[in-house]
Order: sequence, then structure tokens, then C-alpha cells
Amino acid sequence: MPDTSQSFVPVIRRTLTLAVAACLVAACGDSQEPPPARNVVLIVADTLRADRLGCYGYPRATSPTLDALAARGTLYENAHSQGCWTVPSMISMISGLYVTKDETKLPEPTTLNEAIAAAGIDTAAFLANEVLVTDRGFERGVGHFVDLHNQDALTVGDAFANWLESRPEDRRFFAWVHFIDPHQPYEPKPEFDLFQGERPDRAELLPRWREWQTKIGEWDPSGQSLDFDAAVAHMELENSRYDGEVRQTDEGVKRVLDALAKHGLVDDTLIVFASDHGEMLFEQPNAPVLIKDKVTREGGLKKGVQDLCANGHRPWYYEDLWNTPLILAGPGIPSGVRRKELAQNLDIYPTILEALDVAPPKHLQGHSIFTQRPEPLERVHAYGHQTSAVVDAQGRKLVVYPRQWLLLDGAGEAPKLLFDLRADPLEVRDLAASRPDDVKVLQGAIDAWHDANDRAADTEMTPEQERALRQNGYLDGK
Repeated sequence: MPDTSQSFVPVIRRTLTLAVAACLVAACGDSQEPPPARNVVLIVADTLRADRLGCYGYPRATSPTLDALAARGTLYENAHSQGCWTVPSMISMISGLYVTKDETKLPEPTTLNEAIAAAGIDTAAFLANEVLVTDRGFERGVGHFVDLHNQDALTVGDAFANWLESRPEDRRFFAWVHFIDPHQPYEPKPEFDLFQGERPDRAELLPRWREWQTKIGEWDPSGQSLDFDAAVAHMELENSRYDGEVRQTDEGVKRVLDALAKHGLVDDTLIVFASDHGEMLFEQPNAPVLIKDKVTREGGLKKGVQDLCANGHRPWYYEDLWNTPLILAGPGIPSGVRRKELAQNLDIYPTILEALDVAPPKHLQGHSIFTQRPEPLERVHAYGHQTSAVVDAQGRKLVVYPRQWLLLDGAGEAPKLLFDLRADPLEVRDLAASRPDDVKVLQGAIDAWHDANDRAADTEMTPEQERALRQNGYLDGK
């Protein structure tokens, strides 16, 4: 893997502060009564990294609606998903179970929608990411299921508003609204394509890009790559277009919230805003296996240094991808509160059930964030694309890759990355070689997690699932 030892500090990245806590919402040692929510809306913005929202410190005006939502609710600074891409992350969120292998569909235990529907509450889902609607079981327990097939956030928000307009007002409901924006390809509508020129952290990234530029010849001796300035311009354009899609997503959220306000439902509806994962936008090195694949398929590194940078969401667990937004607002939720301790998407399922006063199924592995956890959340685990990761409350993070990720053949020790997020929040210094004791402790935690949560899973991919994955860029040769 290309060297990442050089240090720099982009101005837009927040300093990560992780604290041991006995609960996620209330002060340590205390508990909080769940809010008296009549309804719940779960909004998931696909591929949205936390640090691209104003309420998480981003200087561009990408998120006025979400900033206002955070101001009237509680924001979690250190929330993490349970996967590095949509399928494992959403299987975990909607099933309430950890995912420790490459599952292709929801497992048998009661889903979030099934548990709510069994309590006599109406359920609806508006899903724009087509990989969620290809024989994966996410329609289970949903009374009103809408496949929006990669439609933009405005269309998704309008679909929710139209449903709300036509439904009986005396019925309680749970709605899951899932935007595909800001997923690749980044194609914001003109009215949201507002950002141009240098990205806010350009000065800090340029030295890294210049160093990686010197490595192009090691991978592509042909010399047919874009020159450095053209590659940088292309990376900045992609970055700005991603920001435009974030702003477009924010407008979709606005349409959902406006619809609730129109029907007088704001005061008794809990809003849970989350993301399934974030996105790499050229801040870290690409993986050797992906660089080699580009050279093979495209006849070289046609985009120059851009091809040596991580873009998208593969098995990377840098905070750019793994740290996701989590905002709760509505009845009983403290306003203007920012929580710094570890949080995880796995806890969304039991949290929503407690808000609706629905008894949780026994299989749930997360805990409601409204009441005290039985023990502090010391670690968050995730899995995806044969890669496991753990981050603990002391800020130590270990990522364990398959050997082929680094083009290593045969059997042998799995490659690892170790970061200390307190001392190195930008994850530019891999400490795996210099801190073997930390590696041993965190590797043991990952092994124990896998052993404790191993279960039978459907791992066979159907042709329709393969088509959807290919269409969304997860498989080569679109």
C-alpha cells in the first residue's frame, strides 16, 4: 500500500474526541425517558459522510435544513455505521443484527418494519437505492412500499409527501425514507450544483497528491496519464459535485419535513437522520488491488494521480467513510445538544421501537439510546467486502483486510492498519508495526466479535442483485 506517513491537517476536519460513556444520550450514569413519539420517520442519506454537513463543521453551505434540524435536536459526533457499503450496513440497521460475512438478504428474525407493523402501526418505505430492492427482503413488514429506482432526493421527498397527503390522519405511522444521493455518479441538478473551484482543504491535500504523483510510473510505465494539474482539477470538480448532491439531499429532507409541518405532525413525530456509510473523496491512498484493476481494465492510469486516490466506498474504514451523521429531533429530544461518545447505527432499531412504545424482539444486539446501556459502549464493529474494523472509546482503530487487497498471494497473516484517532485524527500514520500490543488487543476484539455473532446467512447472489450492484458501480465492467 502506498506510504501514508506524511502528516497534514485539513482545516475542515474536526478533531475527533472519543469518550467512555455509560449511555449515548443522557449524562453518564443517568438515563432518559423515551420521547412520547406518536410517529417516527427514519431518513437515511446514502453515501453521506458526516463532515460534509455544516452542523459537523463543513464551511460550504451544503445543509441548511439539516443544520436547523440539528439545532432543534441532538447530534452525535462519533456515530459509525456497521458496514462500508449499503447492503451490510442496511441489513444490520433494519434487522438489528451484526453482519460478519457477505450476506445478500435480510436474515429471518423480525425486521424493524415487521416489529412495528405487528404493533398495529402503519409502515411505509420509500427506497431510492435499487440494491435494496433486489430480492433482499427489505419490503418485509412494509404496508406501503415504494421502489424509487435511483431517483433523486426531490422525487423521493415528494413521494413521501404524496403518501402523507393521502393517508388517514388518525393512524400512527413509521416511515423509512432512503435517498440515493449523494452516491456516485455525482450529478446534482443545476440548481444545486453551487460549488466550484478549490475545495476547502486543497492546500493541505496538495503535498500528498504531489507525492503520490511520483508513484504513477510504478504502476503505469506508459506515461499516458493526465498531468498533475488536470488530475487535481478533476478531483476538485468531483468533490464539488458531491457537495452539490449533499445540498440536493438537504432539499429532499426539507420536503419531508415540510410535509410533516403541513399536516401538523412535527410536534409528535421523531425524526432520526442517519447514513449507511460515507465516501472517500481522494484524501487517502487507493488500494493496490484497485489500482492494478484500473491498469488492467483501462490500459493504464488514465486519470493520473486521481487513480491513486481512494474515491467511493470500498473496504476503507477511514473516518471519511465510516463516521456517519446521526441526528435525532422531535418530542422529548434535547435541543442543540452535541454528543461526543461512540454511537452506532445498530442502536437505531431499538431506539425507534422504544420511541413508539413497541416491545423489542429478543434477538436485537443493539440498545436504545434513550435508556442506559447495560455497559458502556466501548467499541463499534463493522464488516464489509471481507474486511473487518473496530474503533474503541480510547480512539484506537484497527482495520483487517483480506490479503488480496494488498496483492498478497496465498495463506498468511492478514494485512492490518492501526490508527490512534486522538493523536492522529486524519489517519495518516499507520501504527500497526510500532504498537503490536494494541494490534493484539483489537485483533482479539474482532475475533471475539466474529465468534459471538456468527450465524447462518444467505451469501448467494442472484442475477438481479448482480445487475443492481453492477449498475451502481460495485462490480467491474458496468
